[in-house]
Amino acid sequence: MGIGTLYHSGFISSIKRDNLTPWYTTLQDNEVIEFKESDGKQRYLNALLIQAELTDLYIRILPSDYCIYIPAGTAKSYDFEKIGSIQIMNVAGAKLRWEGSYY
Repeated sequence: MGIGTLYHSGFISSIKRDNLTPWYTTLQDNEVIEFKESDGKQRYLNALLIQAELTDLYIRILPSDYCIYIPAGTAKSYDFEKIGSIQIMNVAGAKLRWEGSYY
């Protein structure tokens, strides 16, 4: 038996039309990424996919103290939660990309 139906009304990603860089590079240790639109509007994702490039990633789903481990070269999805931000528990220079849907 499934959890239920997952509905979305919009999409947001680390890749924007005016900057088609395939990987986002963190600029600081333990960087926090907030899911905000260009105009500053906060989005709360209910489906999130994160991909790691060449570094293993530890992703903290805020405000939880628990982390998701993503081995280099793989991806993980995290769904059915209200996600406003994540913290990349790595040193600066980690490369990742993410995409998510919100309701």
